[in-house]
Amino acid sequence: MALSKAKKFRQKQEREGKYNPEINRLSWNGLDPAARLTPTFREHKEKLQRKHKWNHSLDNRDGSICLLYETI
Repeated sequence: MALSKAKKFRQKQEREGKYNPEINRLSWNGLDPAARLTPTFREHKEKLQRKHKWNHSLDNRDGSICLLYETI
């Protein structure tokens, strides 16, 4: 297979002692390419629970109040 003009130019630059950008390629620098980028539904809900500490609408309760009156 033939080499592209860009690759020939990179190889020529490397032979002349200049910088070759191919050295930095294919390195994930500690990142896992298969890692999840978005949180799961459960992680999202837990984050909201921590973020909105005083927001009781996220609880499992329906928020209703029960008042009992005693008649005499």
